[in-house]
Amino acid sequence: MRTRDSGDCTVNTMNDDSCLSASTLGSSSVTTQLIDPLSRKLCVVRKQQDMKKRVIWGIEVPEELHWKGWELGKETTRTLILKNLSLKTQKLKYRPPKTKFFFTMIPQPIFLSPGIALTLPIVFRPLEAKEYTDQLWFEKEEGVFCVALKASLPCYKLVCPPSLQLPMCAIGDTVETWFCLSNVGDLPTFFTWEVPVPFQILPTTGLLEPGLGCKIKVTFEPLIAVIHEVEALCWYGKSGKQKNSIHIQAAAKCAQLLVSIRHKQLEDQDPEGFQKVIHFGYVSVGCVAERQIRLYNPSAVNAPFKIEMAEDMLAKDQSFSCPTSQGIVPPGEKKCVSLFFHPKTLDSKAIDYFSIVPSGCATQTLLQVVGFCRGPDIALQHCCVNFNWVKLGEHPEQTLWIENRSNCPAHFQFDIDCQDSVFSIRPAFGTLAGKTRMTLHCAYQPTHPIICFRRVACLIHHQDPLFLDLIGTCHSESTKPAILRPQHLTWYRTHLARGLTLYPPDILAAMLKEKKLERDENGALMLPIEVCESLPMQDLEDLTAQTYPNIPPMMEYFFDGTRDLAIFPPAVSLEPIDVDFGACPGPEAPNPVPLCLRNYTKGKITVVWTHRSDCPFWVTPVTSDVPPLKSVALRLHFQPPSPNCLYAVELEAFAIYKVLQCYSNIEEDCTVVPSWCLKVRARGHSYYPSLEHHIPQYSLDAPQTFPAVSSGKPSYRSLFLVNKGSMMLTFSLAPNSSPDITLKPSSGLIAPGAHQIFLISTYPKGTSWKQHVFYLKFNFYPQYLKEVSIQSREEPLELKLDTCKSIFFKPTWVGCSSTSNFTFHNPSRLPLEFEWRVSQQHQKMLAVRPSKGIIHPNENLTLTWIFSPLEEIKYLFRVGIWVWEARQPQKTKPQPTVHYRIRLVGMGVTGCLSAKPKDLDFGNVLVNSQEVKSLVLLNDGNCTLYYRLVLEQHRPKGLNNDSCALEFDHSEGTMPPHSQDTIYLTACPKIRSKYSWTISYCLLNQRVTPPDSPDCKTQELCHVSLAAVYPLLSVLDISSMGSAEGLTRKHLWHLFSLDTLNSYLARDPTITELTYKVPTRHSVSHTPPIFTPLKLDFNFGAAPHNAPPSVVLLILKNRGLVPLDWSFLFPSDQQLDMDVWTEQADLNSTELHQMRAEDNCLFSINPKTGSLTPGQEQMVEFKYRFTSYTTVAQCL
Repeated sequence: MRTRDSGDCTVNTMNDDSCLSASTLGSSSVTTQLIDPLSRKLCVVRKQQDMKKRVIWGIEVPEELHWKGWELGKETTRTLILKNLSLKTQKLKYRPPKTKFFFTMIPQPIFLSPGIALTLPIVFRPLEAKEYTDQLWFEKEEGVFCVALKASLPCYKLVCPPSLQLPMCAIGDTVETWFCLSNVGDLPTFFTWEVPVPFQILPTTGLLEPGLGCKIKVTFEPLIAVIHEVEALCWYGKSGKQKNSIHIQAAAKCAQLLVSIRHKQLEDQDPEGFQKVIHFGYVSVGCVAERQIRLYNPSAVNAPFKIEMAEDMLAKDQSFSCPTSQGIVPPGEKKCVSLFFHPKTLDSKAIDYFSIVPSGCATQTLLQVVGFCRGPDIALQHCCVNFNWVKLGEHPEQTLWIENRSNCPAHFQFDIDCQDSVFSIRPAFGTLAGKTRMTLHCAYQPTHPIICFRRVACLIHHQDPLFLDLIGTCHSESTKPAILRPQHLTWYRTHLARGLTLYPPDILAAMLKEKKLERDENGALMLPIEVCESLPMQDLEDLTAQTYPNIPPMMEYFFDGTRDLAIFPPAVSLEPIDVDFGACPGPEAPNPVPLCLRNYTKGKITVVWTHRSDCPFWVTPVTSDVPPLKSVALRLHFQPPSPNCLYAVELEAFAIYKVLQCYSNIEEDCTVVPSWCLKVRARGHSYYPSLEHHIPQYSLDAPQTFPAVSSGKPSYRSLFLVNKGSMMLTFSLAPNSSPDITLKPSSGLIAPGAHQIFLISTYPKGTSWKQHVFYLKFNFYPQYLKEVSIQSREEPLELKLDTCKSIFFKPTWVGCSSTSNFTFHNPSRLPLEFEWRVSQQHQKMLAVRPSKGIIHPNENLTLTWIFSPLEEIKYLFRVGIWVWEARQPQKTKPQPTVHYRIRLVGMGVTGCLSAKPKDLDFGNVLVNSQEVKSLVLLNDGNCTLYYRLVLEQHRPKGLNNDSCALEFDHSEGTMPPHSQDTIYLTACPKIRSKYSWTISYCLLNQRVTPPDSPDCKTQELCHVSLAAVYPLLSVLDISSMGSAEGLTRKHLWHLFSLDTLNSYLARDPTITELTYKVPTRHSVSHTPPIFTPLKLDFNFGAAPHNAPPSVVLLILKNRGLVPLDWSFLFPSDQQLDMDVWTEQADLNSTELHQMRAEDNCLFSINPKTGSLTPGQEQMVEFKYRFTSYTTVAQCL
């Protein structure tokens, strides 16, 4: 293989089969990807073809011998091969070439046996640099033939197909095809292509060696839908002065893409040409729902498309996704695209928008997706478990169930260390599937005689925590505290709100005796009314209305008094509450950590610590008394029992008023106060510094954003950590974490296979996104850090208004209404409530639908403004919209926080309709026939008019009023400004008379005057008239021939009763005569009924038997104003054709007479039917043959 670099093209030698013909390349497949010309080697070799041969009289001989690449003065020999293909010996002679430049051997006869070939050398000796031609002649018995001899100079020559047809292509798409460019010259040459847009040729330049071919790619990327025809030029040769051209043709079309919803549901909206809406319904948090749309391409070209998602404030917070960002739908085929909904924010409505954008000029389709997020719904059977009182050493147990009422799976965990607490819950953590229930076992194991109360939080992933009150009282032989009941908790919370919990029971009982306190209707303590009346009004309202508030669960969990913030002032505090002993490999015990316990009450308290004998952590002293408003120092000890282990516990203590340790000290039951539970988390490990701690194996489900909140409100999230290893896993919040977040619990230990639920809170500040980064350290090892990043911001109460805060109405007819749509967008993540406020004086002229409502996050809402002018003036309105957060408590009146103003401009105008023509004449119309004419309505004004047509019919005097003879195809309509409408009028007169109507119109006004009101003013539009007539036929003249030739005209007139006939034809038809509109076969009788009241005779007179027939000629004339058809009907012309079996066997004399007259053709009329235009005349011939001896009569 030989290769040679030529800048933009590389020439490769391949088989001749690889160079395709132009016709084959023209049908190449369509692609939308542009291939880099340098990434493929496109050039192939094109070997020089063998010389063409022919067979003449059984001799195979070349058509031509061609010399190339010769030099002056040098002889070049080529051989001519003659082969005998016949079955006999061939004899032939040859004559040498005529010129001296070609010569061969001395001519002599040649004998060729069958199958034998003869080689004849021919020498070429040039003397000049020019082209040479000659011929070598051969002679046979059959005749002569020659072989052309030719010598040519070296030249440049490239060949390519003269034309190239590319496949049809859609706008914005790309098709490509290939053709072969061959160097059939003698010299290597560079080539350069020039082609106008939208075509492109690759490679554009290259070098071709003699005898080689190059594959050229043509791409077509149209921008407009037309047929493109261009000439592509290929420059080559010396200095690039020679050229070849190829005619390239391709058609571009607009692709069409129809979008529909697959498996459409009831809530979905799938109109044609409008915004489509897909509802995902309720989806559990953490789950993914899928819906599909169907894309159909009805066009004849590929339909490339893109799916674009509306710009969002934060991509990480998007709840919808579409993995298909672009694609192609082949012609006539369908493609399904999946959309996914993976909600992240609980109890919210998510809205987003996708745009399906076809390539080129096709219209894009807007798709709105809507989904609701549903989280777990866990509930406890009871909110309080009461163990009553037990003896020291007893271990009672009670059960309650926990239930998940949602379909979403739920993970829960009770925030209690069951091993180091007097209370325990089994199981303390778990996972509930949807619509399931689990039984919990609660145990009480007191270690000291004391009142025990602990409010345990049940942490739930993706749900606010629940709280379970655990109460019990332990008695010993010597110590019997007051028994705590659930009612005491109710009173305690009421006293807490009223600020009475810092007083011991003995003081409260004394104040109650001294009337300084009294009890309310629930039995709780309160200040007397006399004391309240002496207080200021604000303090009076606070004291009389103080009850325990409804505290949100998240706020109660975070504001528990263990940190700087608390809902109520704490009675007892302990510092620090989180102690890290770090590495304590031993053998010496680490120094104890001092704890400070403060008593903020007005009474002495007793503090008792719960201690497990095998716990490596403990507090000394175990029991201590703290005077009022004093503090005491404690010591936290740690002694790891085993090396290379991890330790973490939560120690528990109960603080109680000293006076409650003996039930006999309690005089008033309502003064009993539950104990306060104090907790301290302690951790440490016994790994030596040289040893690496075991590697944690875990999974962490952490959110990326905090939920949306308005200014000044906290935002909460939950995290879910699972220990996937086979060893204990400890965690703690690293000190270098972001200080503006709070994570609870901040430290702890997770058993293998167990999980830990965290709650995290922050107060977002500012409307720009802020990133909070915190680190979880595992297994006390600095390298085992997990970085978690969550973003938050204050959600601004703002709207994005469309049309630059201006709305323009089209000119509107005074009293009528016009509408204009207005769209605004909620860019925040909060649902916002809005209300438009139109001043009282403008409410008759301006309205909006809807005027108030809720716009959800990321939703585009379109309103309709209605403008109803009252005067012919220009109006300018300024209207405000007030916006506030929608999720406000029901008791709190929402106050407008943000408002915007928009400008509305409209103009009240007047208008009128006109008709063309003003006078519409139907002319002469046949009675009981229909005539249709058109009437054009014109609106030359600047406003749209809503009209109703009113028809008033005028009649000549003396005529009874019948139904209206004129009808409209539509009597009401809408006329845009500067437009016209065509009304089709149908006239159907019932009697012969002249009709006239007046068409008027009234403009409909829905707001001022009802359409059916008699006060609706009408204006004359046009006049319509017509003349209803019957056809008028009369006999103008009569003459006779044959046997009746001698009768005078007067006598004939009398014999045919023409005066009576003419007078009757001039009358209006009777009702019976109008039974059949046209002559028809309507009777089964041989003598059909006669509907005409007039009966007269056509008397042909008398004549001898077999005399010449009597012929009477009548001149009929149409004296009326409308064309008419006439006909003379014999009884057989009115009789239905019946089967033979239906004929009556017996005929009466009249029927026999009629049949004889018709069968013998005694009477004949020619012509029997005809048509006459107004004023036209026609002759009718009546003939009677005298072939019967009797008088003959026949009905006509």
